[in-house]
Amino acid sequence: MRRRWQVLVVLSAVVTAAAGVLLAHELTVRGTVGAVERARIQVKPTPVANKAPEKPAWYPIDEKTVIKRGDKTLTFDEARIKVDERVAVIVDHPDKGPMKTKEIRLALK
Repeated sequence: MRRRWQVLVVLSAVVTAAAGVLLAHELTVRGTVGAVERARIQVKPTPVANKAPEKPAWYPIDEKTVIKRGDKTLTFDEARIKVDERVAVIVDHPDKGPMKTKEIRLALK
């Protein structure tokens, strides 16, 4: 019985570690737009209580980046992204190569 318990603990630790590695690459950043250019967007993260404020960060925009306002998918020009509007950016950190922005979600106007 004790041996089964040890195997179960080790197995659950391995599964948890593997899941963390597989899921750790995609990240959602919420905040407001600090600045925007055709090739990148700066996000000022939303402050979290009892935590040091994070600095604004830039995220790349390419032809594969999906831009949505509500449920509607838009082009960069159609989106008319403005400074200080709410935004959620989904980024992917691949094992090799640069970080990629998968999706930019904007609030309805």
